[in-house]
Amino acid sequence: MAAIAAAVAVSQAFGRFSYSVLLTDIRADLGLSNSMAGALGSANLAAYLVGSLVVSLIIGRVGLSSVAKLGLVAVTGGLALLAWSPNVAVLTTALLVTGFMAAGVWVTAPALAVAELGSERKGAAIGVTSVGVGAGMMLSSWLDTFMDWRAVYLTEFLIAVAAVTVLMLFVRGTSRPRAQQIGLGAIRSIPGWRPLLIAYGLFGCGMSTVVTFLIALLEDDASYGPRRATTAFILLALGSILGAPLFGMITDRYGRTIGLTSSFIVMTLATGVIATGHRPGASIGAFVFGWAFAGVPISVAARITDHTAGDDFGAAYGVATLVFGVGLTIGPQASGWLADLTGSFRPAFVIVAGIAAAGAVIAGRIAPEMTGVGLDNP
Repeated sequence: MAAIAAAVAVSQAFGRFSYSVLLTDIRADLGLSNSMAGALGSANLAAYLVGSLVVSLIIGRVGLSSVAKLGLVAVTGGLALLAWSPNVAVLTTALLVTGFMAAGVWVTAPALAVAELGSERKGAAIGVTSVGVGAGMMLSSWLDTFMDWRAVYLTEFLIAVAAVTVLMLFVRGTSRPRAQQIGLGAIRSIPGWRPLLIAYGLFGCGMSTVVTFLIALLEDDASYGPRRATTAFILLALGSILGAPLFGMITDRYGRTIGLTSSFIVMTLATGVIATGHRPGASIGAFVFGWAFAGVPISVAARITDHTAGDDFGAAYGVATLVFGVGLTIGPQASGWLADLTGSFRPAFVIVAGIAAAGAVIAGRIAPEMTGVGLDNP
């Protein structure tokens, strides 16, 4: 479980979310506009979207653990490239590599975790694995307080090498490569799959905006100093670490719908508070947002594991992650453009609060089909 969590930390927190932590430094160093900075974030997420599609098509032939190991090795190489990055072209290439290959780890990690802890604790298994995301984000934020952005990526590369070694040694295949359901055929076996995917896509759009531009909003619009703004991001990461195992247990005990709907509701309130830029309200809001957003991917992944197993889970979750990736791609690009247009990140965060509210409504509509293990699957 520790090896899987470390792989998730490297692929998601380092390979994808570190850019959000380092955005203001990268923007200043390379002379980027908000639109360009958002476009680079979207490029990383668009690559993640394509990677999710590819994983959903090949996972049955290659196997869960093989896809995870290949993805982690490639992300490690991408981090080395990010640590070098002499210009925007190299930076963009590296972000594309890390985004594309991160999908191989994220799509497979929930099934690998469930195989370790057992099907009766699906939510808990996925929650423990998701702790890696928050832990990696927290480490990135801390490193950013005293390191140049390239030095941060170099440190993450060295950690990634260790994570690759551990994953290779301790994680074995859970099944033999075989034929599988692919594309929409894999996800259609899940009751309520359409609203489930819509909710997951909305979550991707809102979450990516907050994670990408939280520090920029606090520094540009709320007059936070760099250290204070980074501390707020650390609080967001800490909230994610604490929220992931909690929401995992909630989904197992009370059902998937409770975890999904409550996450969206709390995210709505937290984003509204962040948008005010209030001190210390915005920092508290960041912590609460991180605590709540962990519940959405855990609830969605657990729901999918209720109706699939092994490589078929990977195919189905790959499709869900594809829709999630569409939201991830749209969020930073649209928010960066809106910030350039209005001169503030606050309008984008107000819109995110509305998106989270819409997610809560949609989750409520699929409530009869979002019960958890032990309720509809004794």
